[in-house]
Amino acid sequence: MTTLSHKLWRTIKSTRGQFIALVIIVTLGVMVYNGMGTAFDNLSRAQQTFYQEENFADYYFQVVKAPAFISNKIEAIAGVRKASGRIQCDVPLVKEDNKRAVGRITSYALPMDGEVNRLRLLSGRLFTTRTSGSGIEVLIDPQYAAANSINVGDIITIIAAGKKVNLRVVGTATSPEFIINALDASNIMPDPETFGIIMMATEQAERILDMSGQVNQIAVKLDPGTNEEIVRQKAEALLQSYGNIVSYPRKDQLSHFMLQAELEGLKINSLYIPLLLLLIAAGIQSLILNRLIKSQRLQIGVMKALGYDDRKIIGHYTGYALCVSLLGCLLGIALGILLASLLSQVYSQFFNLPRTIGGLSLKTVFYSVMLCLTTGTVSGFLATRSVIRIHPAEAMRPEAPAAGNQIFLEKWSPLWRKLSSNWKMSLRSVFRNRSRFVVMVLGVMSAVILLIFAFFNNDAVDYILNRNFQEINRYDYIVHFTEPIKYSEITYWRQWEEVYQLEPLLELPVKTVYSDKSVDDLIIGMATDGSLKRVLNETGEHLLIPEEGVLIGRRTAQKLGVKISDKVNIETKLGIGPLNKAELSVLGINDQLTGSGSYVSLATANRILGESQVISSVMFRANQGNMADLEKRLKAMPNVSSITSREQELQSYYTMMDTTIYFIGVTIFLSALLGLVIVYNSSIMTFYERKRELASLIVMGYSQLEVVSLLRKETWIQAAVGTILGLPAGKWLGTAYVASVSTDLYSLPVIIYPRSYLLAVIAAILFVSMGQFLAARKIEQLNMVEVLKNRE
Repeated sequence: MTTLSHKLWRTIKSTRGQFIALVIIVTLGVMVYNGMGTAFDNLSRAQQTFYQEENFADYYFQVVKAPAFISNKIEAIAGVRKASGRIQCDVPLVKEDNKRAVGRITSYALPMDGEVNRLRLLSGRLFTTRTSGSGIEVLIDPQYAAANSINVGDIITIIAAGKKVNLRVVGTATSPEFIINALDASNIMPDPETFGIIMMATEQAERILDMSGQVNQIAVKLDPGTNEEIVRQKAEALLQSYGNIVSYPRKDQLSHFMLQAELEGLKINSLYIPLLLLLIAAGIQSLILNRLIKSQRLQIGVMKALGYDDRKIIGHYTGYALCVSLLGCLLGIALGILLASLLSQVYSQFFNLPRTIGGLSLKTVFYSVMLCLTTGTVSGFLATRSVIRIHPAEAMRPEAPAAGNQIFLEKWSPLWRKLSSNWKMSLRSVFRNRSRFVVMVLGVMSAVILLIFAFFNNDAVDYILNRNFQEINRYDYIVHFTEPIKYSEITYWRQWEEVYQLEPLLELPVKTVYSDKSVDDLIIGMATDGSLKRVLNETGEHLLIPEEGVLIGRRTAQKLGVKISDKVNIETKLGIGPLNKAELSVLGINDQLTGSGSYVSLATANRILGESQVISSVMFRANQGNMADLEKRLKAMPNVSSITSREQELQSYYTMMDTTIYFIGVTIFLSALLGLVIVYNSSIMTFYERKRELASLIVMGYSQLEVVSLLRKETWIQAAVGTILGLPAGKWLGTAYVASVSTDLYSLPVIIYPRSYLLAVIAAILFVSMGQFLAARKIEQLNMVEVLKNRE
């Protein structure tokens, strides 16, 4: 080792507390960056590989019924590489004790070579076109199989075309369109217990659904660079006579849409938090090196006199920052790999991807190293520039004391005169060391911002659950029918003693048109005097269902650019009867945090459809003691597609929120640890800079407790400023985060409860107190004789 290397090692040992604290900050930043960055890369790579290998569709066209040869005509359109016609249909799944779930039948042509949206076998074997004595062979998605304890060889029962059909499970499989299984845009929370994918041969789907030689969906793969809009227009022209219900590109496909939203959230979190932590580390490193250079001014002068040039001396002190960065980088990479592994395990529970979502991202590791080296080098160089101005002869003399200018508070005489001498000394020390003050305030502010951000996520979820399940949805059950029925067919249900209240619904897929813009939407017809489902606006005000007109969804209104009193055109896209159109006035804008939809009266919905008293589902309030009996009645009905209880929906949300709670806990821990090491570092820097002054105070009669109190006052002043600034800044970060992750399907409200601000302040008090306690032990180690020596 060289002489300077020995000196660097001694410096690290003498400042090991600060060194370790700095390493912790860098480690946290690199851990978050490497962990989330690796998880992002792995998940994105698994997604893209799966899409490519199984030929994921670029566009979808849904029709009522069309001859199978229509896919050949669409494939003949310029720019279309492949068009696969298939059958996709939701059917009731009859479970044990007649419990209901929804199964999405999806047909596949055999062999599948070259087809769009090929499936990937995960277990068992591929289905065949034959029907055995135990039922039609099918594959199901692995999440539904696990949630319902279904094994290879088990029989599941569906209701298709009004008849019960037995299906024999021969394995599990997935497909690019089923990575995340959500029922529809209004039910985006996956619930594998009540919704599953059923994959079968085309011949079998045609037979059980009475669709021989027909399809109701065409999945299209385009050549690179093809204009999607031109293809859409030509394909819709071909499909117009077959009842083209809806057309949408890959970006609007529900599974892809939700997966992309998750990837965007990961990408944002993997950048902002690490950069914040590394900037704080750079600032503190710069301050520490500045203090080291000032305290070792004589040594620097001697080194220059012995022939060491500025470059070597700057490199020596920059080496301190690089040691911090490299050690923090190595630890951060190791912990980041562990974090990425944990995230991958979580994702594997929710995403149906055939490959393991794991592995080491060399790109992220490389960027981590480069980021740390850059941070260490820049902070070290900026702090050591003053070395150039030190001349050997001047370094042998004591440095001239800094000018003692008045701080701004001294000009406020009435207040200044009332302060004790201790407070005056503390305030002068704080405001005369601006760099240390800024770094300390920014550090505490950053910790408080992260705390508020963590609590914000918890509050937002709590608000969504309360709004959805207490204010909006007041039913106990909602029952969906296999096809629309007349309301008169179920009016007798009101006489059941289990039923306390009953209200019908009619849901219509429509195209909403305004000016030259159009949006696919869902119209929900409700009773004007209903109370089991409420409609709220953006401020939480209850909107009454109008006899005429529409309460349009906020996201639909934003896309179309409509406002209250405007008129929109509605075109039905339901596979019942002819295409119907209507013009409705916008009488209000409803705000839904999850899902989408626009509300009209039940009479208006029927008029749009050209029907009378038709409903598609019904909501119940049940007498609490008879809920089990009501479920038994409903499960025995063949025309019931699904039965959803509000309690079951709530439990599904809680299950999905487990990962959010984990994230919140980790963020709170990291925030507190960050605040602790920042306060400790700042307190230690203050101690070293004022060591001679503090020793003098003790010699003059101050007790150790009084000296500690003096330092604590300085810390609390800076911590208070950082906390006060951090509270609104945390809300601003939450607002920015919501703006970046909100989608057409869901958005987080910017809600932070007063208790969260209080908890953030309490956490700040705790980590500031702990940091002060650890730093205060240095006072007991003061050697008065050694400190008060005139070293010059």
